[in-house]
Amino acid sequence: MRKILNNLWSQRTNNVWLFLELIVVCFVAWTQLDPIIVRLYYRSLPSGIDGDRMVVANILSTRPYETVDESMTQEERDKQYRKREAEYVDEANVIKRQLMAIDGVEQASIADPVMGIYARTDLFESPGGFSNKLRFAWQNDTVLANDICYVKDEHFFETYGIRPIAGCETSKELSDIGHGWIVSQSLAEHFFGSAEAAINKELKAASYVGIDWGQPIVAVVNDVHVSEKDYNTWAIYSNNGPIHQGGSQNLIVLRLKPGINPRRFAEEQNYNPWNYASDNYAVASFTAYDDIGSSKNQFAVPSLSYDFNLQIATAVFFLINLCLGVIGTFWMQTKRRTEESGIMRAFGATKRRVMLMFLAEGWLLATVSMFIACVLYLNYVKMGFGELCISAHQPGTQPDPTWVADKPLHFLIVSAVVYLIILCTVLIGTAIPAAKIVRTRITNALRDE
Repeated sequence: MRKILNNLWSQRTNNVWLFLELIVVCFVAWTQLDPIIVRLYYRSLPSGIDGDRMVVANILSTRPYETVDESMTQEERDKQYRKREAEYVDEANVIKRQLMAIDGVEQASIADPVMGIYARTDLFESPGGFSNKLRFAWQNDTVLANDICYVKDEHFFETYGIRPIAGCETSKELSDIGHGWIVSQSLAEHFFGSAEAAINKELKAASYVGIDWGQPIVAVVNDVHVSEKDYNTWAIYSNNGPIHQGGSQNLIVLRLKPGINPRRFAEEQNYNPWNYASDNYAVASFTAYDDIGSSKNQFAVPSLSYDFNLQIATAVFFLINLCLGVIGTFWMQTKRRTEESGIMRAFGATKRRVMLMFLAEGWLLATVSMFIACVLYLNYVKMGFGELCISAHQPGTQPDPTWVADKPLHFLIVSAVVYLIILCTVLIGTAIPAAKIVRTRITNALRDE
């Protein structure tokens, strides 16, 4: 170690620039990678939806877009909108029956756009960013949970593969429930301690106009999490509302029979999707559920898929350029030390020893630089110029039990990922030229000495 420190000090003029470059690269890498690591982690969490046999049919309107009549009163507009919704449901059921007739389709359900199922990246938000959350209360405990609407006899739970925990035996029984709340397991445990204890308890909901009304809890289902922005599994399912018309984003979700490959099914059906149509609507495309939110999805919500892809592309672009710069700098710095390598080997140092010394110097520079960059970033956050990628916790919402909400652990995990990337970059920039140097004949290495 003393020899390594002496070498670093003797070449301090060159190493200062290497040191500063590494600090800047570590700092920038931290800011770029933090949100990506968090969102990829959330995306990796089990969704709770059985998407292995699911395909989504995107339904588009074939009639001209209706402009808003400014002379209409709000009541007339609401009436027109409800009429359009009813017409859509009737026509969507026509298309649904056509889809059910396809060989290989086991079940189908018209998706409520408020549920936002066409964005696998956020099940509980609509395309416009409207969060469909309501406050629910039990005794003195009030929480903000996702309010998910479904329609009785629409085979909602069977199609999505959401399983009962208590109150019902099968997903079909869940879909046939005519009255009462169906709550997620995590919410039932929060209020009552267990799923079984929640059954028949009356839960009150506060509507947007401030009127409290309650229903008994009739069933508890498994938690569903498909958001890549935060951890959220508190949900209440109810059939009190109608299916809404989603403008340009209307969907019918299909569950395929066992043994049918969703991607292959979607590819085959996409040859002639317009064959499935009603008077004013038609199927525009089919997409496997697991491809929703990816580049294969033809109708993902831009704010959730495009934004994330752009974020990744930007981060990768900057990191590749920064890492190539670091590799090039260390490459040239190591290559200049050919004579130094020859001198050490002339005095008895083995090739392995010389190689390890060069690598150890790179490791030390990367480690110290990363430590200083982390200290700088912590102060940067404390001064309010930046922040860790942690979702703001609203009062009454579900606490995030993952490492993301634990700030010290969050910082250590992201720092470890950044450190590994920087360390690999430095070692690559050092190892390749060092391997060539140590293979050089001593006489050739010392010819200019």
